[in-house]
Amino acid sequence: MTDKNDQIPFENDSGLMDTQRLLLGVDPEKGRDYSLDDILAEYSSSARAPAPPEEAPAPAPAAESPPAPEQTAEETEAAPLPEPEEEDLSEFIGTQWMEAGASGEQPPEEESSVTMEDIVASTVDAVKGDQERAREKWRQRLEKAQRKRAVRREPSPRQSLPPVEEEPPAQDAAAWHRRRYFACRRSLILSGAVVLLLWIPWVLERMGRTVPFFSASADNAAVCVLIPQAIACALAWPVFRAALEGLREGSVTLAGTAALANLVTMLDEITLLLLANRLEAPPLGGVAAVSAVFALWGLKGFHRGMWESFHTATLGRPGWVADVCPHGTAKGKGSLLGFYTRACMEDTASQWQRLLLPVLCAASLVFALLSSVGQGRGQDFLWCWSVTLCAAAGLAFPLAFAVPFGRLAARLARGGGAVAGHYGASVLASARQVVASDGDLFPPGCAGLSGVKLFSEERGRAISYAAGLATLGGGLMGRIFGDAVQREHLSPQSVDNFHIHDGGGLGGIIRGETVLLGPPVFMRRQAVHLPASMPAKTCVCLSVDGELTALFSIKYAAAEPVENALRTAARSGLRLRLATRDGNITPRLLRTRFGTDAGAELLELEERLALSEPDREGGEPNGILYREGIIHLVELSAGSRRLCQTARAGNLLSILGSVCGVLLGFYLTFVGSFASLTPVNLLIYMLLWAAPLLPLVWSVDKV
Repeated sequence: MTDKNDQIPFENDSGLMDTQRLLLGVDPEKGRDYSLDDILAEYSSSARAPAPPEEAPAPAPAAESPPAPEQTAEETEAAPLPEPEEEDLSEFIGTQWMEAGASGEQPPEEESSVTMEDIVASTVDAVKGDQERAREKWRQRLEKAQRKRAVRREPSPRQSLPPVEEEPPAQDAAAWHRRRYFACRRSLILSGAVVLLLWIPWVLERMGRTVPFFSASADNAAVCVLIPQAIACALAWPVFRAALEGLREGSVTLAGTAALANLVTMLDEITLLLLANRLEAPPLGGVAAVSAVFALWGLKGFHRGMWESFHTATLGRPGWVADVCPHGTAKGKGSLLGFYTRACMEDTASQWQRLLLPVLCAASLVFALLSSVGQGRGQDFLWCWSVTLCAAAGLAFPLAFAVPFGRLAARLARGGGAVAGHYGASVLASARQVVASDGDLFPPGCAGLSGVKLFSEERGRAISYAAGLATLGGGLMGRIFGDAVQREHLSPQSVDNFHIHDGGGLGGIIRGETVLLGPPVFMRRQAVHLPASMPAKTCVCLSVDGELTALFSIKYAAAEPVENALRTAARSGLRLRLATRDGNITPRLLRTRFGTDAGAELLELEERLALSEPDREGGEPNGILYREGIIHLVELSAGSRRLCQTARAGNLLSILGSVCGVLLGFYLTFVGSFASLTPVNLLIYMLLWAAPLLPLVWSVDKV
């Protein structure tokens, strides 16, 4: 049975709408003839009708007059359309939607200033803004991570390099440091012998033996110390010269502290002979003399290092300069401009001494006054001051940089290399990778053509084709096939459209034929059919128009210097970065030939080509090399790392030893523990702080 509502859906809806119009006071017949503009005008006018008189005063007639309730459609259309209020309009729109549903028609769209294009544009702008904020957040995080990595790569703090101006000739600088070096070496030998004689009575007495005249009284001991100490100071005159030069520049150096300690101890020994009420404590002239000898050792090492470095630079324009690139320490072409400036930069040990030693000297003077005059013992002032001064002139200071720098510079000079002082060493030590090319790993005579297997091709033509590609590709393959065409009295073929492929492959057009040259792995990628068995594990294939025409067996021989270089790099924590053009040179080949690959990694093709370019610019002269071979580059990089490590350890031990020594000396003198402050005990204390550095100093040149 069919429902009536299903048969006449519009009639029932129309009746409901007519009932609604009657309730609202609208004529149903007129309502059907009204348009949307008529309804809107009528409703707006009724919404603006004045309130009743008892609730609000009536508005002026001229200001606003309400429309007649029985206004016709024509009059409504002719009347001006007032602006509806927002809340009334929304209520009316709801009624309009009800009328549209009753009539079965779609309601007219409301005119609005916001279009669909505006909505889409605002949405796109909002999405773009979110993406920009996300990218900015990630960019800030990446910059922060890069700054952290940059701080880790720079283990040694360096001063800003001054502008490189006109530098003196390397010959003049080498000659000046050579004179200073030989003067310091001669003084060190003579003064060291005198100091050893000075300490013989103290050692014998410590062993329980009685020394004639020396053990009789404190005055006799003072005489036995004063005379040898004065002779040792006269022989160690370079220390006093360096102290005066430092004072002239407005700084207190280790030489100045050692010279001051010797002057104070000699004055104390004189007062011991002249003052009757002076404390019966042994003089400390022997300890001060040892500090002068160590300071002289440091001067000798510094001048030796500078002389060896500048003497190497007198050989002329260096073959290569060593600098740090994004992939590690690499060498390239360069000049000596800036080498002198870098070598003369102040090292970190000298910086700490220049900052710390004046404070320690001033503190020792104050502590001496407190321990002597403050305790009512003014006659013991020089002895109390000598205790803290000798402790301040620590024996570890010269072992931090000067002595190991001299040893390393002499070792590098024997191999035709030099490092630009502490500045250059810190730059080279900041990289843990060493870039090696074909010629570095297999120098001339260590790789060659051992055999040729032909496939439907003449021997001379195959070699000339391969030589044409290999000579353009450069590297080890260019050298091998260049030697081969010379032995066969051939000439390389000219190549058009030459291209270097990734994986060590070469390609080009020769006489209209597409020729490829490379290892078997490259040929398989190029869909060249290869035989099941190869004549050798290291071979190079030649194909013409996609057909294999020849197999060249390459023999790689291990050179002893290269093997030593790889083992040195592995011991020193260095890793190789292979900038090779020969596709056969891989970490696996290095392990097979040398027993180790030193953590070798193969760089990208563009990076390999750039770093293996023969005329590549090497950057700044932080290190210079005059001999070819990877062993010299590894020695330069490993030696720089050990020098910087020794300098850091030496700075720490020397600073702690001196500060603790001054504080301990002040405490013992203040409380009157004079029996503990014997020359032997104080010397043992100072040697204990310097002893850990001796293995580092000895091994800095054992790379």
